[in-house]
Amino acid sequence: MTSQFAIQITFSTVLSLSSADLEQRAARHLGQEFERVGRSTPAIDQSLTRAARALAREALESGATEAANVLSVSQAVSDAEGYDPSPRALVIRGSPPEQALASFLSRTDANQEPASSMGVGAWIRGDSAALVALLAMRKVSLKPFPRFPKPNSSPQLCGQLTASLHAADVFVTRPNGEVDKIPLRLGEDSRFCAKVVFPSAGHYSIEVVGHGAQGPEVAALFFADAGSAAQKAGHSRLLEPTSLAEARSAILARINALRKVHNLQLVELDEKLNSVAQGYSELMAAQNFFAHVAPDGSDLRKRLQRAGYSYRVAGENLGQAAGPLAAQFCIEQSPGHLRNLIDGRYKRVGVGIAYQKMEGRPQAIVTEILTEPTPASADPIRDAYRSVQEKRANLKLPALRRSEVLEQIAAEHARRALELDRPDTQLPGTPLQDRVFAALKDIRTTSVDFFISESPQLITDSKNLGDRRNDRVGIGAVKGDSATYGKNKYWVVVIYAAPR
Repeated sequence: MTSQFAIQITFSTVLSLSSADLEQRAARHLGQEFERVGRSTPAIDQSLTRAARALAREALESGATEAANVLSVSQAVSDAEGYDPSPRALVIRGSPPEQALASFLSRTDANQEPASSMGVGAWIRGDSAALVALLAMRKVSLKPFPRFPKPNSSPQLCGQLTASLHAADVFVTRPNGEVDKIPLRLGEDSRFCAKVVFPSAGHYSIEVVGHGAQGPEVAALFFADAGSAAQKAGHSRLLEPTSLAEARSAILARINALRKVHNLQLVELDEKLNSVAQGYSELMAAQNFFAHVAPDGSDLRKRLQRAGYSYRVAGENLGQAAGPLAAQFCIEQSPGHLRNLIDGRYKRVGVGIAYQKMEGRPQAIVTEILTEPTPASADPIRDAYRSVQEKRANLKLPALRRSEVLEQIAAEHARRALELDRPDTQLPGTPLQDRVFAALKDIRTTSVDFFISESPQLITDSKNLGDRRNDRVGIGAVKGDSATYGKNKYWVVVIYAAPR
């Protein structure tokens, strides 16, 4: 009888759980998890708490996945008068409420990254409940700023960066997609103020960027809707594509819609850029990093160089979210990335999409590469020599003399290499260096570079190019098809020589 009574009391207590009970127990659990790994417990933040409650309600109405969508999180934080950019979101939904709480308390991964602020929100409807935690590492402190300013108003945005960041920049994306960098009035201790002008009604995004040891970093992001008819762009439901081809097509359509608004030439998908972008997205997913510079130190320039892609200018956008289109939203909300999308110089784009598991859910990593390709040259060898001389000048080294003898040897070697399908500096027969020494009696050393490219102008960086002792160069190239290295490529040999 006593045992049965205890069970009934426990059941009755569980049924009486309120949203406040869920929030308190969930917040206490998060604090304990951070302390368990030696991290400071994030401080409870009221704006993140309000945003978490709104997302918990959305999780019951639309589903946990929709509530965790970056669009929903960004808009909820902004609506709650917050400004943390892309806080980590943990969304749990269950029935009955104690099951949602039990699922939340079983999570031990919220402490994997440090956080300075957190908000926990709960919502109960019938016998179902949702719990949401938002975790952020705050890099800036902002004074209150109106989320519904009047058109033609110009409120002041003032704040202070944390010690890890300096040199604030403020960007505003206007309803027509234009991006403005706002002049700042700077003070001591990384304090700043900016007058943000709202010339017309519509949806604006405001971003504060600081500069740290790893380069520029988004410190704050929020939205403002000028006028009485506020448009919450972030709440639209996205139907994510189900294949790579569909995702590329959808992202291309979105990019070109933005460019059309700005009366710009539409960009075209480039299969080689698709391959480079896809490879980088897969690398980030496999090695669990998200940055423009890979762990081996390579950047976009190196990646395009390795692919043999010749270009005049190039830019790269990265986005990460629950799906490719949600990631595209993140990209568009970044003024720097948006400027790439609406840069009139770009003619081609490549899109890569890979997935990794984050908090048990697939997360899309999107890489976009935009370029202006190097146009076909009437005299590619001449342009290759020009490229060599430009690189020497950039290294503050003397120009190299063009040697017809070295050029002839290089061209013959390139032709043989293509015939044998072997891009090697040494082929069967007389060694290449011996042929050079036999033809030029006044040289002390010689060195060779070999590469395959869409253009001879893409001379790879090498120790030979940067060797001050070298005083002459010969470039030979042949264009043809290779079963191993692809069709219609240049096989290029560059021979350097240093005098006695």
